[in-house]
Amino acid sequence: MTKIIKIPCHESISISEEIISDIDTVKYGGDAIPSYLLQSLSLDDSFVDTTPLIRISHPSSNSISIAGSDWESMLGLYVYSICTTSHSRSETSGESRQCKPNIRATRLAMACGWHSLRFEGDVFVGRLGYVPNSHLGQTEFQLKNIDLTVDDVSSACLCSPDLRVSFKNEIYNSVEICNGGEKMEFIPSPPCWLENASQKNYVDRASLSALAAAMTREEVFTDQNTECSNKFSSPNLTNQSLESNTSPKDEQPLTMEGEKALTEITLCLHCRGPSSSLCEECSGAYFCDEPRRCRAAGWSHQCICATWRIYVLRRNDLSTFTYLADWQLPLLREDCFVSENTYRNYLTNILGVVSPVDTHSDSSTAKRKQTWWATELYGWSGGSSLSAKYVDPGRRISYNDGFALKDSTLIPEERFVTKEDILEANEKINKETHSLEAALIQTDVHGLPILSSWEHYYRLRSLPPSSPIALLATFPLTLYYAIQRYGIVPLTVAKMLDKPLKIHVVGVEKELNFVDWFKEVGFLLPEEFMIEMTWVVRKDMIPQLSQSTSKSMQLSTNMKLSILGGTYGDSLDPNFDISGGPPDMIIGMNAGLYAYESWRHVVSYLHNHPNVVGVFTDYNEHSGMNCASLGGGKARRSLEINPFRQPRAMPVYCMNLPQFSNGFIYVFNHQEYEG
Repeated sequence: MTKIIKIPCHESISISEEIISDIDTVKYGGDAIPSYLLQSLSLDDSFVDTTPLIRISHPSSNSISIAGSDWESMLGLYVYSICTTSHSRSETSGESRQCKPNIRATRLAMACGWHSLRFEGDVFVGRLGYVPNSHLGQTEFQLKNIDLTVDDVSSACLCSPDLRVSFKNEIYNSVEICNGGEKMEFIPSPPCWLENASQKNYVDRASLSALAAAMTREEVFTDQNTECSNKFSSPNLTNQSLESNTSPKDEQPLTMEGEKALTEITLCLHCRGPSSSLCEECSGAYFCDEPRRCRAAGWSHQCICATWRIYVLRRNDLSTFTYLADWQLPLLREDCFVSENTYRNYLTNILGVVSPVDTHSDSSTAKRKQTWWATELYGWSGGSSLSAKYVDPGRRISYNDGFALKDSTLIPEERFVTKEDILEANEKINKETHSLEAALIQTDVHGLPILSSWEHYYRLRSLPPSSPIALLATFPLTLYYAIQRYGIVPLTVAKMLDKPLKIHVVGVEKELNFVDWFKEVGFLLPEEFMIEMTWVVRKDMIPQLSQSTSKSMQLSTNMKLSILGGTYGDSLDPNFDISGGPPDMIIGMNAGLYAYESWRHVVSYLHNHPNVVGVFTDYNEHSGMNCASLGGGKARRSLEINPFRQPRAMPVYCMNLPQFSNGFIYVFNHQEYEG
């Protein structure tokens, strides 16, 4: 006897458990659920459509305990839909049967990482796996149904695809959660196997893709209509796509004067047509007004509507930068949610640090005039934008020339931070806050300053709150924060072995315009700590002026930087093709792991090398949550607001979620320090 659950399409009817007996399992290879469902309906033209949410893994050893977590992770999760021959999905026309959308089952699919799947009508869900056969010995396994309870899936089905326990509590406290007509007094936490489902599915698909690529000698992640390509990359191509919910790695370049800025128009989440009407429940998505039926056709938004409502309410926290002297406030206004014009005006007319590039001047003149702010104005666009094409990563310039600010006191000195700097900063904090309980700057076991806010950084570097450099400091400070907060174990090991800490920064683009600004990472670290950092840049992102796909330079006495062109884990083997050997840490800023196929190599590498720490940032919480889930439940739970996010709101055109460069940060393979 085995428990399965039924998820009715009508949310007024409770999700319930049903008991099945092991009948006629031979026809379905050991799965009794199809026979049970067909027998209970007794319809001659019926059949059962089975959709895997988690595929079964076959045990490779008889040493696996039937009660162990390893065995649990090998079980499959399947959705069973009752279909009839006359109302089944048409393979030729692509038309689906006209049933009521099943919000709760679709929400479960999203929690498992299937952002494209949609379920309609009543469905049943069960678990399936291999168990040792006592008659045949421990070396033989038999496929059998495994108990599934309502508690196992209630968090995902009733609450949110965001399976973080802390987030579940936020939703529970903000809206009434019901199973049918009964209010839930308690939402059980999701089991580990469900928390890790997105990671398992992503790694499985990546493995299948790599195998297919090896067999065909070409990439399978194309627009081909195959299960592998659709189910791996198409989450970014559907109504609730992850890519549509994030900015690209390089935000859209600002338009030149006189050009029509199409991106200033907000777009319907479903049809991508112009729309200015926000969802009344969450204020997080735009939909077309009646008589257009976009809201009904895009019904899957209901699966995440309550979730997005919480994300939208986070805007105040994300927009708060208490220590800065209000220069950032115009960059956080509502008009910045849909346009870059305010930011462009700030850089050109208020700071006066950039001006439109003279397209008639020769490259050497343009290169000399270029400041670190240029790529903020014109973006990157694959290394060919007005600013990117004049970038030479080998060009070395000072902080003063890079920032080009008239007041040099707004720029930090190019020198190492000392213990005296920390003491002086803490004295100022105590004096100006008049409190002994103020958040002072501490140091960790290795003497690294523990920086947790822009105030800490500004005071440590003797910068006035009026300095705007946080707009660019988000990149080196996020990198430093990743090292200090998540790299304590790799740092300890490197120190014990008397070797440098090896960091691979993947997905580098516009950071190539301000290479020397990353000296700041070395200056914040103790001078005796040696860092070997490699930037991996896709070859199609390398700017025109760069004559070579490989460069090496000494940024500071304790930090060496190498720049290498290629695709991480594909054309470049992290263990052999990058100088210094395997990494201790992998870092990606504004990564968007779901949005680009090339990230699958990075995710797979981290999955296969649990001793390597991976730290990533993302623009918004929705993308950050889904991308963090690729590292498993622990990585998803690590998602937090990055204290060193850029202090300006970024535009997003088909939704209204708070969007910030380096807005959220999370970690794969986090290693706890036991010192």
